[in-house]
Amino acid sequence: MGLFLSNLHIQRTNSLSVDDLKSFLAEDMASKGYTQPYNSDDGEIRVAIYAPKNSSWITVASDCFNFNDNNDTAAAAEPISERFCTSVIAMACMDSDYAFMHLINTAQKIDGWINSGSPYEGMKLPRRTSAAPWKSVVSSFEEFRQSIKEKSPFAEDVLFSTAEFIGMDKYQCGLEADRAEDLVFDPSELTLLYFSLPEGTKKELPVLRVGLYDMMPCRTDVNSVVFVNNKGGRSKGVAIRFVGDYIENDEVIIYDVTFESDYGSDKRKRIPIALEKRLDDNGNCILWWEDKNFQIPPAVNPALPFSRRERLEFEKQFGVRFFVRGNSEKFRDVEVHIIPLENPQDGHAYWTVKKLPQW
Repeated sequence: MGLFLSNLHIQRTNSLSVDDLKSFLAEDMASKGYTQPYNSDDGEIRVAIYAPKNSSWITVASDCFNFNDNNDTAAAAEPISERFCTSVIAMACMDSDYAFMHLINTAQKIDGWINSGSPYEGMKLPRRTSAAPWKSVVSSFEEFRQSIKEKSPFAEDVLFSTAEFIGMDKYQCGLEADRAEDLVFDPSELTLLYFSLPEGTKKELPVLRVGLYDMMPCRTDVNSVVFVNNKGGRSKGVAIRFVGDYIENDEVIIYDVTFESDYGSDKRKRIPIALEKRLDDNGNCILWWEDKNFQIPPAVNPALPFSRRERLEFEKQFGVRFFVRGNSEKFRDVEVHIIPLENPQDGHAYWTVKKLPQW
């Protein structure tokens, strides 16, 4: 639920290789001021190139893509179509409410558009849907035309139902740059590129805020949860910190701790984690865990209608689930911090039953 994506699909030719596409994308990003870091961990922008062997198309998903209308899609697709003399499909889905595909072939002057669902308030009205330009890329035009007429509560269903007639692996239709590995079965078919933002570009830092939490004190052998949403920019790296004077002498034991993300997804992730007892900068005993590679998703667009925004924030939240036992008089002292490794001081969120969550 709540699928958001913008990606490109480039029709294969005898002369087009993944390496050719890598070189083009590197040149294109360099022309816009981006650089490729020596270490991928230093990259702020991710580009995924997915080239399944059973598909007539190569897919490119990137954090840079944000397709809202045909002007956005044309700007991304036309240079690739012109360089490689092939067809390109720019595809987008907005919170499962509106999806579209824009077919471009500059040499053959093909410009086709298909959409499904309804755009959200304030979005530019979609182009008129026309199936005729798609004859050049589909195997069965009549079946293709029937598939785009089918009604569904999820706008992205038109992307998946038309894939077989376009000669595309259906998993390509749902590819997102930051979750590419989840959809790819053969790692050899996936290539990841990383780029740093242009010098002088101000990166929006992550700012976490508690969204889902327990209003009651911790209870013996009953799970407690603290989940957060990001109100700032995309980031990498997160830490969990437990604070309280119960830690030093193990008066309260925190156990069966799991870090959870993709909360509204079919692929919801629950990872058991081990908390390390250590001293903080002030000499206080704390419990600590971190994942330097966790991808913190960016803030949900505040311009979205409330119901859609609420649904997407539910899907993007992440946090910790844990159990306690020991001295019950100390349970009220349990304090949980969820910390972005970028902007840890101002971007972290915390929960304790003694205080309202930090908003």
